[in-house]
Amino acid sequence: MSTGLQAEEERGRVIFLLDMDSYFASVEQQANPFLRGRPIIVSGRADIQTVVAAASREAKRWGIRSGMSTFEARRLCPRVEFLPGDPAKYLSITTRFLEILRRYTDLVEVFSIDEAFMDVTSIHRRYGGPIALAERIKGEIRRACGPCITCSIGIARNKLLAKLAAEMHKPDGLTWIKDEQIPEVLEKVSLTDVCGIGERIARRLNSMGIYRLSELGGCDEEWLVKEFGAYGKALKLIGQGRDPSPGVIPYYHQEEEKSVGHSLTLPYEWRTFERAKIVLYRLCEQVARRLRKGGHAGRTVSLWLVSQDYEGVHKQYTLDVPTDDGELIFKTCLKISEMVEIPKTVRAVGVSVSNLERAEALPQPLFAQGQRKERLLRVVDEINDEYGEMTLFQAVLLATKRMEPHVGKFGRTRELALG
Repeated sequence: MSTGLQAEEERGRVIFLLDMDSYFASVEQQANPFLRGRPIIVSGRADIQTVVAAASREAKRWGIRSGMSTFEARRLCPRVEFLPGDPAKYLSITTRFLEILRRYTDLVEVFSIDEAFMDVTSIHRRYGGPIALAERIKGEIRRACGPCITCSIGIARNKLLAKLAAEMHKPDGLTWIKDEQIPEVLEKVSLTDVCGIGERIARRLNSMGIYRLSELGGCDEEWLVKEFGAYGKALKLIGQGRDPSPGVIPYYHQEEEKSVGHSLTLPYEWRTFERAKIVLYRLCEQVARRLRKGGHAGRTVSLWLVSQDYEGVHKQYTLDVPTDDGELIFKTCLKISEMVEIPKTVRAVGVSVSNLERAEALPQPLFAQGQRKERLLRVVDEINDEYGEMTLFQAVLLATKRMEPHVGKFGRTRELALG
């Protein structure tokens, strides 16, 4: 779509972004009154150097933020309390607030477990305008989920600016970036304040003399494309306050997954590659189970290893035949590990499978051994569906079952929306 046509299409649209405040921590405080008013962190055990998934408002006053290491969080606030994550509890609340949004419109796009976009262009007037509608929705969420659980709502002509608006006043904020305010906002906002520009891209832009969105929007597009490839066009749009992504995509129209992956930050005692391989095996089984549940099989296996110094090792290998078998995915990861330099200390591991195909379109196993393996996988899935994850599993994975839940397992947003 040309930039002119895109600007014309965005004009007059009203998009909401609802961002739940301190989400996991707020849900825990709502569920347990004894946690209210106290600095808490949801992440896992305090003795595991992982990252903060969510910090309560009280913890944030000490400078603790999501994504910070738990070691740093403890240094900032020695009396902070660490809680293991409870995904089922958070998904229950997310389901509840999504039901509220869908009472108003089916143009709801789940962005993450605690964020959702709404296109209210055609309905906001019947409720008194965007501000009145947003306040009404905030009130309904508070009544349905409890007073500890609040959301900040950003309003703008596209998703990019709506998300930016939601970040401007938190917690429990309500911000509307009107069309006439866009040039002023772009002049004030730094590059990393918007979704789509991370620290690494920002550093490259800084080296080119670009520090503000307005400066980015004024750049020559050919110059940006030369430096960043095709993404240069998206950066130009972002700098002009236009959204390079599609409009709000209803949950029932979202594209099929292009890849399936899992990752985990390891406890100290697991940070050798020999021990990390056991965790990697479990992650491969989780990936394979999600592939089978979605009716997919994939050809390309990717392995990530992160060192203690946060240096990443990433390599992929493409199979001749697509697979949804965790054991084969794991063996492929071991093959990949022989092609790379293994960090002495492995802080985190991750695996993903991409290049997906529909499983029903693939030829069935010809030999008895392959047919037996496929039947076994289906039976194991049925048992775990009925009685819970890791009810039936290979004995080698027993040690991993004792590990605390990890925040990296929380983001199953598409299944949630479709559920």
